[in-house]
Amino acid sequence: MSTFFGFDERNAQGFIENKIVCLPHMPNGRNDVHAIVSPIRRHDVVFIKSTSPPSRLHIKAVGLVQSEFPTGAGREVCLPVDWLWQGEKVLENLDEVLALSGNAVYEEHNIQAQRELIDLLPKKYQLPPQCEWPIAA
Repeated sequence: MSTFFGFDERNAQGFIENKIVCLPHMPNGRNDVHAIVSPIRRHDVVFIKSTSPPSRLHIKAVGLVQSEFPTGAGREVCLPVDWLWQGEKVLENLDEVLALSGNAVYEEHNIQAQRELIDLLPKKYQLPPQCEWPIAA
């Protein structure tokens, strides 16, 4: 299973055009890698998001990381991404408050949000429908 990482729209300018995702910077100019729980790997799902109230998550783009090796983007630490979906999808009424979604980059753990993100991808990346097991009487 892939890991899901959300990137704030304000920090994502040029990501789609350049087919990359770059790690954010701290005020001192260093890369802010402490915001990421685990390293981003090939085939991880990345998405560009914005948040309104803490219970809403606006998805702007979803892509798959193509390599865990940075691209030649100067001082930036950027990974190549195949952006597979772009648009506007609002996720509401998620089971938990989106406490981390206001960060510049965060790892998405909410299963409902993950399923919604996967459903935006082309069919070959989607999960099979949920099984409804017959209940024994």
